[in-house]
Amino acid sequence: MNQVSFSKGDVIFREGTYGETMYEITAGSVGIYAGYGTEDEQLIATLGEGETFGEMGLVEFWARSATAVALEDGTSANEMSTEELSDCLRDQPEKVLSIMRQLSARLRETNKRYEEACRTVYDAVESENAGEKRETGLRARLTAMLHRASRRER
Repeated sequence: MNQVSFSKGDVIFREGTYGETMYEITAGSVGIYAGYGTEDEQLIATLGEGETFGEMGLVEFWARSATAVALEDGTSANEMSTEELSDCLRDQPEKVLSIMRQLSARLRETNKRYEEACRTVYDAVESENAGEKRETGLRARLTAMLHRASRRER
């Protein structure tokens, strides 16, 4: 594994690009963004020491689903290639289990957010169908949901 270092604001990889490495943070923090650098930019997660990122592109050989950005000076990570991940599967099953637990937790959180969004849309449509005021409609409820989600990520 290679140890790599980043300064605050360094883009580690960009959404839509292909990569053959994943990272385990050894110091500092990394922000994971959708739509980075656009007016629709959304911070998806903030990751810290011991957490991994980039594994989806490595395992699936698919384009990166988000952009990773160092959030502070002195951020460093171990960079792991596909071959090194294969070695890790064989030689360090506890590390692989840790990666799987992180992926599982992220999937669980995504499912929770998806369910909340579906429920919000359903409830809002039902309210509007029942003739409630526009202020209690879909836009207001989705805005409130987004504010709650952004507060959780801080």
